[in-house]
Amino acid sequence: MRCFAILFFILFSIFSNTLSAQELLGLPLVYNYGKSVYQGGSRTWDIKQDSHGIMYFGNSEGLLTFDGRYWKTFSLPNHTNIRSVWIDDEDRIYVGGQGDFGYFERSPQFGLVYHSLHDLVPEGYRNFADIWNTVGVGQSVFFRGTNAIFELKGQKIQVHPAAAEWYYMGQSDGILYAQDKSNGLLEFRDNKWNPYIKDLPFKDVKIASMLSLGKGRLLLSTLNNETYSLQNRKLTILRTQGGDGSYTPSIGKIDDSTFVVGNAKEGCQIRSLNGKTIQKIGVREGLQNKNVTSVFVDRQKNIWVGTDNVISVISYGSAIRYLRPNMENDVTGYSTLLFNNRLYLSSSNGVYYAGIIEGLTDQSRSPAFFSLLPGSDGGEAWRLEQLNGQLLLGHNKGLFQITDHSLKPVRQGIGTWKLLPLSMVYPVKESLIGTYNGLELLDFNQGLFSIKGPLDGPSDSFRFLEQDEKGTIWASHPYRGIYRITLSDDKKSYQAKLCNHKDGLPADYQNYVFKIKNQVVFATEKGLYRYDYKINRFLPAEQFVAFKDLTIRYLKDDQEGNVWFCTRKMVGVGRFDSKLRTYHLINFPEIEGMNTTGFEHIYAIDQHNIYIGAEKGAIHINYDKYLKHSVRPVAMLSQTIATGKRDSLIYAGFFSNTFESKKQPVNAKKGNVLRLPSIFNSFRFSFSSPSYGINQHLEFSYKLLGYDDEWSSWSPQSEKAYTNLSDGQYTFLVKVRNNLNQQSDVAEYRFIVLPPWYKTLLAKMVYFLLAILAVFGLIHLRKIERHKQQLKHEQQLAQLRYIHQLEIEKNEKEIVKLNNEKLAHEVMSKTKELASTSMQLLENSGALIKVKDEIAKLDTGDHGDSNLKRIHMLLKDIEKNSANWNQFASHFDELNDGFLNNLKAKHPALSRNDLKVCAYLKLHFTSKQIAQLQNITVRGVEIHRYRLRKKLQIETELSLNEYLNTI
Repeated sequence: MRCFAILFFILFSIFSNTLSAQELLGLPLVYNYGKSVYQGGSRTWDIKQDSHGIMYFGNSEGLLTFDGRYWKTFSLPNHTNIRSVWIDDEDRIYVGGQGDFGYFERSPQFGLVYHSLHDLVPEGYRNFADIWNTVGVGQSVFFRGTNAIFELKGQKIQVHPAAAEWYYMGQSDGILYAQDKSNGLLEFRDNKWNPYIKDLPFKDVKIASMLSLGKGRLLLSTLNNETYSLQNRKLTILRTQGGDGSYTPSIGKIDDSTFVVGNAKEGCQIRSLNGKTIQKIGVREGLQNKNVTSVFVDRQKNIWVGTDNVISVISYGSAIRYLRPNMENDVTGYSTLLFNNRLYLSSSNGVYYAGIIEGLTDQSRSPAFFSLLPGSDGGEAWRLEQLNGQLLLGHNKGLFQITDHSLKPVRQGIGTWKLLPLSMVYPVKESLIGTYNGLELLDFNQGLFSIKGPLDGPSDSFRFLEQDEKGTIWASHPYRGIYRITLSDDKKSYQAKLCNHKDGLPADYQNYVFKIKNQVVFATEKGLYRYDYKINRFLPAEQFVAFKDLTIRYLKDDQEGNVWFCTRKMVGVGRFDSKLRTYHLINFPEIEGMNTTGFEHIYAIDQHNIYIGAEKGAIHINYDKYLKHSVRPVAMLSQTIATGKRDSLIYAGFFSNTFESKKQPVNAKKGNVLRLPSIFNSFRFSFSSPSYGINQHLEFSYKLLGYDDEWSSWSPQSEKAYTNLSDGQYTFLVKVRNNLNQQSDVAEYRFIVLPPWYKTLLAKMVYFLLAILAVFGLIHLRKIERHKQQLKHEQQLAQLRYIHQLEIEKNEKEIVKLNNEKLAHEVMSKTKELASTSMQLLENSGALIKVKDEIAKLDTGDHGDSNLKRIHMLLKDIEKNSANWNQFASHFDELNDGFLNNLKAKHPALSRNDLKVCAYLKLHFTSKQIAQLQNITVRGVEIHRYRLRKKLQIETELSLNEYLNTI
């Protein structure tokens, strides 16, 4: 009997420890930010959040801020740690550092501007070390050092020295508490410290944190990982599994029933108010470091964790959680099924199961752990099926039945994909089995499953099988197409027709068959299709037009008529609108890329429990909570930079402390609109939304009034740059939306780009005056120009007249000249003729004289010789009629300006014959012509010319004719 009692005690202890070791089944998603991201120091000592949702971190390199997209750092003047942070109702940030404390004032242009309070401290207390706690109560802000607590009230600081050493300071429900080494826990009332609990059960241990639980109840945690409940000045220790004395510097309240403990050994522990640890979140669960120095719970129920070199955010309040059956070696989840209050998960290496508390709304909150089903590992467990009240498993090694915690083979050998019942009547007598190599028939008789054998027909891998209302069986293969299968009457064989684009499908590949709302539909790269038996062709399914152009790889409807789907990387749901009879699509960007690709699976139990196959087990979505707890996002301008010759920060992303209306532009105060010189005509806007962790997946749209005509398309991008803006007034608008299409109010920022100097009012006035002067000047110049043109015109007319007169005179002179030349030519011609004639006559006269002389010799004086007398008389008449030389010479000189007289006067030795020859040469007679006139030979003429040169004494280089022309 005693042995039985001992055995019972041992078994009970083991069972109790097992129950107590169980944690929540679902794990929250964890996001980590390393030093390279937040650009700060290795340790984060304190975390707070302001009224706008911006996060603040007391870090070893100063104050860090995070608005959901951008991290910023603000250092203290001495560049030391910030140990503690407190934010008052006006969002003024009070900080305690090493040897200094003060506050950061918000400046829209400069960000956070630090104001040290060190100079207000009385001189005897200015030499202090770290300020470990900063707390605001009423009108005062308290800063705790080791030897003194400094109270800031107004612009004065009062010092509260420690009796021995200040261990801790905190507040709850507006009451300030402090722990002194020798006096225990004190309460600050009436401007003095009053004993609250003098004898603490942990005298030499410091309080780490203090939380208010309401109704006068406080929760105290110590640095050695102990937790106490304080009510009515009585401390009660909460017994925890983690009370191992490890360093526990921080706790945070999650809700009225749970809180988080930051531990240097275990990471984070989620505990209930009775001290029980219900979940641990360490490195295996997603943290990158377990050495926690601070924790904080924000308004979205995210848990912020400060560890070495990492700041993490745990989306604890999210409706989405991970189910990881094997924490040591993650497996890919292929399907899930709830059977007899056990959740089964088939994976890439076996089946895991966990007990679920019956009646629990959110099954992911069930305290349980996964166990591997013996014998199911060693291969892929593809699909869990419930048939005739039995649980079946399609496995890489065949088909198995799961009974209790063991596997019973139904058929072994060929891998099994899916079961397709051939009847709607329960229990189902026969079902088809889709295998790696074709179809088989499963029989159910007297509660037992058996295989009737493989069916004769085309051998292919049938992973997707459905039967429509006409009894036609449809199968799909992603890389071949869709099969239309017809069973023989004896169900021993089947025929399969392969359908492709020739039958109306948009493509031959990536086609899947599913059954939604008792209707067989075909998922393609262009949306959902149906089969029309009237025309024997695939057509787009009008009922599911909302899914058009989606490349769908998996479909599953739930009890509410919603259709859950998977695309390549995205999981979503078509939310059914019963009034409009249509679907509104909702994507889940929080889990994008986390679901199993190629072997997608969705198991919808109800609106609180949706299971999705994932690369690390399964993802659980509490869809009802997801919709109800969604928060309308807030748009926030993080930074505005104007670019000219250099970049200039014109808005640093922080509202001023006096800014009240969040619906107004961030610089809407009177006179607050920034005016920038024209050289700053390029701008870069950075915007964000204070949504963290799983809620950070948002889309933005923006518009610049004065430049853009339309809003931009929605995009995750959180920056926009504008270049070469002209002068004028602009307003930058930005809004944000979540995946539920909830849009924020529009955030605005106004600014003015001033015109360049040549566009200013003064310049325009100068331009106006110059324009007037220019007009008058132009008028005057026009008059002068007109006068000049008139004078020029007159001058041109006068010139034209003069030219005309000259032309006339020239023409007249030309005429006169021509006439003179003509007359001269005629005179010359006549002169030549006259000279020739005269000379001829002269010669004739000489000849006649000779004849007369000869006749006179013949005359004897006889008067009887009448004939000779008559001849003699005739010769006298001829001689009278012939002109003598003197008469010729006189006539020739008249025609040639006294040539002969001038020649005779210059050369008196010339004979008459010489003058004749000179006259002939003046008349340009040739030697031959002169010879004829002289009745001599040409040689005689040449000799005569030679003699003339001698008489005239003409130089050798000058010809006779040239000389005569000079006379």
